[in-house]
Amino acid sequence: MTRMKLLGFLMAGLALMACGDDEGDGDGGSGSDIEGKQLDALTAEEADGLCDDLRGQAETVSKEDACEAEGVLASLFGMECETTKQECISAPEEPEETGEIDSCGASEFTGCTATVAEVRACLDAMVGTIKALTCESTLTDLAQKPAACAAIEEKCPAFFESEDEEDESEGEHS
Repeated sequence: MTRMKLLGFLMAGLALMACGDDEGDGDGGSGSDIEGKQLDALTAEEADGLCDDLRGQAETVSKEDACEAEGVLASLFGMECETTKQECISAPEEPEETGEIDSCGASEFTGCTATVAEVRACLDAMVGTIKALTCESTLTDLAQKPAACAAIEEKCPAFFESEDEEDESEGEHS
């Protein structure tokens, strides 16, 4: 699982959420002047900068942490966590893929009233979750949604829809 896939996984709001804490300011060089700005009010340049910053936040997850998360997920389907983790760690790095993460930008933020600071806090919490996982983690550990993501879930529900849900809702409107 590459870090870019992991960010896509995180941004999709899948069940890898639990409380985490990161003392960094999360500024990422974009300037704190946009921290209070709502996502749907960002300029294209600000949105691109935020996307780059979010990618950087997600890349703080090490390969070992990502593989541990993969092992925990595999254990939910009856596979051995430690074996899956070791296979993942031993596997060569996959080339970065385009996809969900490349769709990050101003057009993806339409209708999202969460602030930049709220998004950064949510991503920090989700990254913290992945870093905290061990093969002893439970389904409850995986399913726990961090308080830091509550505002995002409420203000940007499209971030938490799966592709199947989006396809279904598009089909209903046809």
